[in-house]
Amino acid sequence: MDGRIKRWWTRLANMTFGSRGSAGSGPVGFAGAPRRGDDDAAPRPWLDLPTLMSIQSLELRVRRLVQGLQRGIHRSVRRGYSNEFSEYRPYVPGDDLRHMDWRRMARTDRPYLRQYEDESEWGCLVVMDLSASMAFGSLSYSKADYGRTLAGTLGAFLHGQGDAVGLLRFAADTGDAVPVRRTQRQMSRWWSLLAAAPGGDGTGLGAALDSAQHLMRRPGLVVVVSDFLARPEGWREPLGMLRAARHQVVLFEVLDPQEIHFDYQGDKRFEMLEGHRRVDVDATQVREGYLERLRAHRALVRSVAASQGAALFEARTDMPIEPLLRNALSGVANRRSGAFAGGALEKENR
Repeated sequence: MDGRIKRWWTRLANMTFGSRGSAGSGPVGFAGAPRRGDDDAAPRPWLDLPTLMSIQSLELRVRRLVQGLQRGIHRSVRRGYSNEFSEYRPYVPGDDLRHMDWRRMARTDRPYLRQYEDESEWGCLVVMDLSASMAFGSLSYSKADYGRTLAGTLGAFLHGQGDAVGLLRFAADTGDAVPVRRTQRQMSRWWSLLAAAPGGDGTGLGAALDSAQHLMRRPGLVVVVSDFLARPEGWREPLGMLRAARHQVVLFEVLDPQEIHFDYQGDKRFEMLEGHRRVDVDATQVREGYLERLRAHRALVRSVAASQGAALFEARTDMPIEPLLRNALSGVANRRSGAFAGGALEKENR
């Protein structure tokens, strides 16, 4: 038995700190650098966005992104252990080895950590905007396609490391929800909800945040994936209520490049996705006025997020998803470990 534990200790040390002969070792809590000449272990760049989004199956796209995140992030976003044991969970490279159950590992030949009540009850609720405005897309995919890929990847990654995850879908009204749980088949319920077509007249973000308060019984993480093309005064107070309930809140502002730059020329016909009005305009003449109003609206969104202590990330639909999620998850982990003591964390990923 002692020999088996010794072999596992060597394997865990290699997974966590890097093995001898490696090109270098990463910081504690992250996977070590690959060995020279080991092609399989060499770091791989993230899949380019057009290729990724050409994968028709959302579940397959998510699986590809989760694999990339698992290679780059091995530290749990959860922090803190209480004295009350809850259950076991598989070891993830970067976990604190003080909580390894060596006797169970000797019996099962697999590494497990003892999970405690404070840690196991921490969960994440993803609030996904599928209002009609999310159907817009100047690329080969829409904002909804990009947003549901981002939301699904985040949920699958957190579920894979043992966190309870849930999903709330909304448009003009609050739609169906998957409760925040940690069951084995939890993610299978996500795909049908995320696959719904965008629709409705309006964006019920405020009502969705109100519903999020009832779905999150304990302090945890609330992630909102939306274009935020709704009046901030309609969701400012519900956002503040979430923060008052000690939830961390992360906002992903999903916008198409054409919405940001408005590179249209000449006479164009525009159709409102929420209202179905058609307007014929000279795009060249209205461009500056449009951009000025958009800048003012986005500045107000940033101001509301900052005033309520929510982290705001720009998620332009031509930006790679994997590094965006890495930045967000790192920010969540740092906040939980006390690196950010209150205040807003705002990042722009350009």
